Amino acid sequence: MQTRQCTHTFAQSLLLLGLALALLALSAKISFSEPLKATERTYAWLPWFIQPCEDYHVPLALALAIARQESGTRPWVINVQGQDFSPKSAEEALDIADQAQRAGKSFDVGIMQVNSYWLKKYHIDLREILDPQKNIAMGIWILAREIRRYGLTWKAIGAYHTPLARNPDRARRYAQTVLAHMRSICDRDAARRAQEAQNF
Repeated sequence: MQTRQCTHTFAQSLLLLGLALALLALSAKISFSEPLKATERTYAWLPWFIQPCEDYHVPLALALAIARQESGTRPWVINVQGQDFSPKSAEEALDIADQAQRAGKSFDVGIMQVNSYWLKKYHIDLREILDPQKNIAMGIWILAREIRRYGLTWKAIGAYHTPLARNPDRARRYAQTVLAHMRSICDRDAARRAQEAQNF
């Protein structure tokens, strides 16, 4: 029953994906020189999400929602075996990730919180994955793999964070949280467009 309800909720949220296309217009309206609020960071990084989402056939609003859930869309966030770090620079993030890597610890890095498993498997340098544009592209590629495996369902979203065989309940909860972010992103954009139409 819970699985059916979550899938139904996901299907409803897919109807909002059409609104995500309007996010493209927002990137030109944000001033990158101003300090960004947490809600604005998602849109600040938008230009680097567009091409990989197109290349890998991943819904833009979904990728943005995962970034918001994983890191608050902050570029240097590191999680080492459950412990969060919020470095203020790429160099500080590199030091933390390098220590974790040398100690053989699992860690997640960057906007999309790419796990060290992928770095080891594909021999990816830490500096490369700390580049926000490359981190975003890698995260979207990983998400696309899960979508190919499970379809555009809660399972694909949950598997981005937690292997389904290991903890399906945790994966389901993660998917529900991501979908809430996605609705927020789409609803916020719809409200902006309505306001702009009134001011026109």
